[in-house]
Amino acid sequence: MKLMRLIPALALALSGVLVSAGAASAEKGPSNWGHEDTYRCDGSGGGVVPPGSYDSMIVTGVCYMPTGNVNIKGDLKIAPGALLDAVSPGDPTSGPVVPATVVVGGNVTVGSGAVLLLGCSPNTSCGPPNPGISFDRVQGNLTATGALGVVVHSASIGGDLSLNGGGGGTDTCVDIPPLWLSDPGLANGEGPGMPVPVYSDVEDSSIGGDLTVANLTSCWLGSLRNQISGDASFKNNVFGDPDATEIGNNLINGDLACFGNNPAPQFGDGAAPDLVGGDGSGQCEFDTVLQNPSAEALAMNGLAGVGINEHFVVSTHRLRTYFGLHVSTNLGTLPGYPVATESGDSIIADLNSFTLSGTGITGTASSGEKYLATAYPDGSQSFVAYDTCDSCTFDGQTGMVTLRAYGTTTPSGFTTGTFLITSAGTVVPNGAIPPPPLSTLTGYGKFYSFDGIAFVIEHLGFG
Repeated sequence: MKLMRLIPALALALSGVLVSAGAASAEKGPSNWGHEDTYRCDGSGGGVVPPGSYDSMIVTGVCYMPTGNVNIKGDLKIAPGALLDAVSPGDPTSGPVVPATVVVGGNVTVGSGAVLLLGCSPNTSCGPPNPGISFDRVQGNLTATGALGVVVHSASIGGDLSLNGGGGGTDTCVDIPPLWLSDPGLANGEGPGMPVPVYSDVEDSSIGGDLTVANLTSCWLGSLRNQISGDASFKNNVFGDPDATEIGNNLINGDLACFGNNPAPQFGDGAAPDLVGGDGSGQCEFDTVLQNPSAEALAMNGLAGVGINEHFVVSTHRLRTYFGLHVSTNLGTLPGYPVATESGDSIIADLNSFTLSGTGITGTASSGEKYLATAYPDGSQSFVAYDTCDSCTFDGQTGMVTLRAYGTTTPSGFTTGTFLITSAGTVVPNGAIPPPPLSTLTGYGKFYSFDGIAFVIEHLGFG
């Protein structure tokens, strides 16, 4: 897979232009959505949507949300042929770390040929040297019909997330449509003058309903590390990149159905198995064993050897339950943090040590946790923690384990959240040696903590 990310330096340069640009054209008037006023961004004046509260919003041009809080009480609509970039950072203006935090009280719809980029994280343009996360929220559904591309990172979708049709065709790996190129972050995402191929992607997000991707024809698709309360289905999607259809490390409460996808769903560059509480069917049956990383990914990256064999989908009912403690100790704050945003939030980036004890995973990492959070004026926080234990033990085996925790902290200091085992597969030289211990460990869990000591419920097994 090509590295389909917005390069941070270019996104930061873009944000400097955006912040200095004039406000987007705003026309308020009667709305047919049932709200008093609708804010319209047609892309004029730089296409910048100012921070503020709006009854509803419609985007008809190329528009950006670089700073502050954008609160939309009702619906957000990306009209056919329009583009909304809510990932290129511009906040604070003196040293961009994140874009605006976007909250939509109603539904989000993306029209034919349109593009939506929502939610920023270190996996997109909010990466080094100044990592941050925007924690966007949509209370209702996010629906795209015939859209060119939809990219969602580190967001919360209260209802369903649905992509049906569109994608621009399989030739968009090299033949990039003008609308995509109109966004400097996409046009230069793999280097100056080197555009990011057209893609759709949902990562590190929570979905309160179903996730559906059907009849999409594009270059690449990803669905990674999402927590899905309902069902997930991927049907009749075709992609030009042989390393596409990367569906991995999702925690799905309902069923996972995969039919008619080309290429078939795969581990790609490497991901933990999908964890499914209901049934796995079609190309995502429980007995499907694939190379992790995939052969296509190894070939594209010029790596010799093969990925380990691992179940692509694991039933959560196969996992056993364990109990333990996660104790973290702060080692310091990364240089330049905390960062105050234009909206009064504070971005925190800390380095911690941690110890895992109990009946499940055990071990100590002297500097293995990177903690990235947004602290709000009321004292609460939303955070992601990236844990790496180079020498942890489980079920008599000792090896490397990585976790990713997603959580919130109340003003009084009570923390709760969910974690995923994110340890991916590994490459062995044509199977000549056995894979490293714990390389197929998979699972998830919940945690509750106060003052750095977390009680952990772990659901673990081997893929």
